[in-house]
Amino acid sequence: MGPVPRKWYVDWQSEDHGRVFDGRRALSDKNLVRNYESFNDVQLLNERLDRARKVSLLEVGCATGEFYRYLRTKYPLVNYRGIDISRSAIARARQKYPQERFFVSDAGAKVADTVKLLGMPENPAIVYSKDVAHHQTNPREFVTQLVEVTSEALIIRVRTRDVGQTVADPELSCQYHYQGWMPYIVLNLEELIAHITSLLPGCELVAYRNHVVLGGRENRFLPKECYLPETGTAETAVGVFLKTDHPGRVRVEDRKDRAIRYSLDRRLKNYAGRILRNLV
Repeated sequence: MGPVPRKWYVDWQSEDHGRVFDGRRALSDKNLVRNYESFNDVQLLNERLDRARKVSLLEVGCATGEFYRYLRTKYPLVNYRGIDISRSAIARARQKYPQERFFVSDAGAKVADTVKLLGMPENPAIVYSKDVAHHQTNPREFVTQLVEVTSEALIIRVRTRDVGQTVADPELSCQYHYQGWMPYIVLNLEELIAHITSLLPGCELVAYRNHVVLGGRENRFLPKECYLPETGTAETAVGVFLKTDHPGRVRVEDRKDRAIRYSLDRRLKNYAGRILRNLV
């Protein structure tokens, strides 16, 4: 991907980053499954992944490793590897799951170069990357790299817009976290689809689009139009399938993420936590 300005990712090394992204650690296996399966990207994966088949899966942006626990629970035959640029997050993942499945990747390193170091097939069958592309300084190039290392399926979750071109300047579209800035690039969905299908003209592409106004939430400082509902911003799951009965088909579907239905004991813990926070 080329040199990446240090300012964009230095704060991802903070202990706060690892701690915040380890929130699912407190969930039981049952509630963890319910959490992940509320999201469209995991629904896309489940529609195509055969539980009885051995398959290699690379997670790009694995954070503290809780998606590995989900896969271990649901798909025990998956040969998993995870990479992330956050050393604090990878340290937590290795502490919890010490099977040498988690690796640090340098910001700006090519995904293909990192894959060669992982002890798995050069082109894993499935590449999964949740909420990572829109935090890249060049998300289009990042998606290209994911496509290049995928042999069967790519599943990503990105931020998209229906109206207006992608604003690819992280100085104009960014997010403030951990006392630092990170890119937050909202991709025009048609542009993204055209880019992927130009790289893989025979693929099947499915997009589940969960419309939500992105501007003004969680310290996001985005182009002004992203604060308006008519821009059609969304949290979008995209599945790119190379082995398919429908080559060349593109399907875009509006589909809300599901409400998470935690067990009663988890709901009581969450309720008690909210009460305590309000009392402080």
